[in-house]
Amino acid sequence: MRKSIINIIVVVVGVVLAVATAAIALPLSTPAGGPVPARTKATSVTFVSSQTAFVLGSAPCAHRPCTVILRTLDRGGSWRGLPAPLERVSARYGNGLWGLRFADPLRGYAYGDGMWVTGDGGASWRRMPAPARLVVDFAAVRDRELVALTSTCGLASARCAGRLTLYHRPIAGGTWRRVATSGRFGFDDSIAVHANVVWALAGERLLVSVDGGRSFHPRSQPCPPHRGSLPQPASITDDGAHTYLLCIGQGFTGHTVKYVYRTNGTGSAWTLVGMSPAAGDGGTLAAGSDRALIVATASAASWLYSSRDAGRHWRTALSYGDGGEGWGDLGFTTATDGVVIHGPGVTDGGGSSKPGQLLLTSDGGRTWRVTPF
Repeated sequence: MRKSIINIIVVVVGVVLAVATAAIALPLSTPAGGPVPARTKATSVTFVSSQTAFVLGSAPCAHRPCTVILRTLDRGGSWRGLPAPLERVSARYGNGLWGLRFADPLRGYAYGDGMWVTGDGGASWRRMPAPARLVVDFAAVRDRELVALTSTCGLASARCAGRLTLYHRPIAGGTWRRVATSGRFGFDDSIAVHANVVWALAGERLLVSVDGGRSFHPRSQPCPPHRGSLPQPASITDDGAHTYLLCIGQGFTGHTVKYVYRTNGTGSAWTLVGMSPAAGDGGTLAAGSDRALIVATASAASWLYSSRDAGRHWRTALSYGDGGEGWGDLGFTTATDGVVIHGPGVTDGGGSSKPGQLLLTSDGGRTWRVTPF
């Protein structure tokens, strides 16, 4: 954690919701699926409706890679196993897959150190050309555009000096086109989507698209320098009416100051609305509505903080004394239904100590439950 640097976290509501619809009927060509491998640990999750979701994960197996793809049609009430890409899962910037996004029930994308695509709901997967070696984050914007935040090398490499590049291309096919390049890695470089609005955080740059990812424009961020440090974007959230931004400030012994800003529209003027609890290094923000905001953070433990009044006041909704296993893919699929992965699994075969648990909320983040596979 770079505690002397203020980081921005801007997370759009649909970070794990690919299609904002009430329900999507499964096409007849969708695979029926089979048993769920025992002891599956989740790495990434993506929703295509309020009920239909896919999970990327890993489970013990006899012949590696042990990558797992799961699907639910009833919001976690039951799961089916599907074929998976022949590549292992890994931590971000590792040698494997760490993310999964579906544009609809048929078209899905697994990404990380390379990319894989399915056009038949996960019945089969094939490698697809990626715009760069590492796909740091990725979004499928409805049935129109693919947006990828990439790097040519990992965090510790000096060869690319932490350079990030944002690309887009039509879902139907074509050439990846470069949108913007950043000179350094950020705290939580990411892409976030709500309807046709796409936010991208690439190092120190904050960009927004209002046409579904076809064109992007730079936006200023409101986080003020703290004791001479420079502001830096890191992750974003949009409930359809407002966009919320989390700014990470001064750090001390497992704590960081966390400012919550809000704007109407797409970032023309930001207003400081409140501060979430300080425990935790950094964090990720998601909003289902003005009455459902969540901050996920970790240091010596892992916490979910909840606000019911647009970020003015906060309470601890959930905490684990887990040594800081952290969170992944925090987001909302409706104004009250949310999802997060506790301790995403990052080891092929599910052999790490991380729990890899999928958690759901139905009350805007006040309470959470583990959803077993």
